[in-house]
Amino acid sequence: MPQTGYQEFDLWTMRDFDVQMTADDRRNTASGLRDLLRDYYVHLPQKVGAMAINPDRELELLADDAPLYLNNLEFLDRLNSVFTKLRDRHTALRLPDPLNRMIAFLPVVLESCYEGGRRVLLVTRIAGEVPDDQLEVGVEVTHWNGTPVAHLINQFSWSTPGSNPYARIALAQRSLTLRALGYMQMPQEDWVTLSYISLKGERRHISLNWRIALAPDGGGGAGGLLSGAAMTTPLAAMVGLDEGTEIINTGLKDIFAKPRRASVIRKREGRHGGLLSEPLDGSAGLENLISASTLTLDDGRAYGYLRLFSFSVPDVRGFAEEMAQVLRQMPPAGLIIDVRGNPGGTIPAGEALLHMITDRAIEPTRNVFRASRPLRTMSGAIPFFERWHRSLEMVYETGQGFSQGFELSDPEHYAGLEHSYGGPVVVVIDALSYSTTDYFVAGFEDNRLGHILGLDPTTGAGGANVWSLSQISGFAAEAGLPPIPHLPVGMDCRVAVRRALRAGPNRGLPLEGLGATATQRYFPTRRDVLGVNEDMLIAAVNLLQQPPP
Repeated sequence: MPQTGYQEFDLWTMRDFDVQMTADDRRNTASGLRDLLRDYYVHLPQKVGAMAINPDRELELLADDAPLYLNNLEFLDRLNSVFTKLRDRHTALRLPDPLNRMIAFLPVVLESCYEGGRRVLLVTRIAGEVPDDQLEVGVEVTHWNGTPVAHLINQFSWSTPGSNPYARIALAQRSLTLRALGYMQMPQEDWVTLSYISLKGERRHISLNWRIALAPDGGGGAGGLLSGAAMTTPLAAMVGLDEGTEIINTGLKDIFAKPRRASVIRKREGRHGGLLSEPLDGSAGLENLISASTLTLDDGRAYGYLRLFSFSVPDVRGFAEEMAQVLRQMPPAGLIIDVRGNPGGTIPAGEALLHMITDRAIEPTRNVFRASRPLRTMSGAIPFFERWHRSLEMVYETGQGFSQGFELSDPEHYAGLEHSYGGPVVVVIDALSYSTTDYFVAGFEDNRLGHILGLDPTTGAGGANVWSLSQISGFAAEAGLPPIPHLPVGMDCRVAVRRALRAGPNRGLPLEGLGATATQRYFPTRRDVLGVNEDMLIAAVNLLQQPPP
């Protein structure tokens, strides 16, 4: 059950709900978004070529068809599909209130593991009471409305904005039972029939209603990084975040009771020995962002474990100083940095961490603007974009489609905190590690700081700095550009504006669509998803013993 002020009701009660928009609202929305993508969207050439799409033409046709829609939600679903086909979780339409405060959910969370080389889907959390006492944590779900669940996930993945196949599958699995309605289409069904194998080995079926959790006013955002009075400051212009995933991460904590898992990793016998976890002090200021502990093996060897849930921080220097305190407490034998599911945040926060775990100079990820006329004007009028202006002014001579690239981070963010940790480091990723987290992991890979253990072969492949429509409007006004119309009925839009280019052996390659690559793949076990990732951590400890890549 929702625990923090959410209202809860059945989804079917919303079937007559609609958003209030006129035909002119619909037409102006489609036309305005077409202009926004044409002038500011940094990945537009890449997406048109790689995805074989034409969003400019689609939005033009949608504007022409605007008077024909009798239901505004159908129009918004069509509009959202244009953005989904970009395969870019940064560039997204955010639907109006109250949809942007709603999470549609079934009262179960499903996570995958591997048994005998076969990927299986297990129930790992249950919200409240369900009408079948055999539906327990640990049962295997086999079918969804009669469709084999693996086939359903593959088909559903094409309805997600994942940048590559691994991200699409990860998002589809995550969205089976949890959907942020500000960013995703409402479920088609009022209820779902799950087929599962009980812990007694019986094949059973249960029908579960889709429910809605409605956050209180002001509770549907993602930390205010892309909104607020300071949205046109330099730091606010350096955000890399998948807001939809951050909302779902919050929903997981708020809607579902904590799973029945041990508070520590209990000692266990086995070929690799056992682990005991003990929390570290000193991270009180980061309690919603990190979890820090030491892992001790049966033979007495100790390692550090740092779980990073988000980089959404308003003060990069403050974040770096607190992280330095945590890192200095870590055992010197090795450190595991776990960024699974981290949707990003403030890009310089992720990049500052790189400097704190090595004594080597870091070659930074560089960022470029598209060479459009509005961005050329903006870069000449706003001081903290002036580094990009010279190359944008040269586009008629060079014929280049992008500006020169520069890093976003400032050495003041981490000065005096370099090399706060000196031991070997392993980073753990999955395909939900995104945006600022992509920057962090790519920097780790490009500078050859250690091994990357991947539950998927790559990170989520979000390689950009994202701005909200309000930020773009603010910068445009500051640069003397024509005003950018606001979207009706409280809608908003986020657009990837600066593109990340890799460093080191990957120098010049885009991060978008490719992501950072694991040096070793890991397949989670039943013990991992039902416990506290004991086998995964053992694998990470073993990887710490390997020479660096």
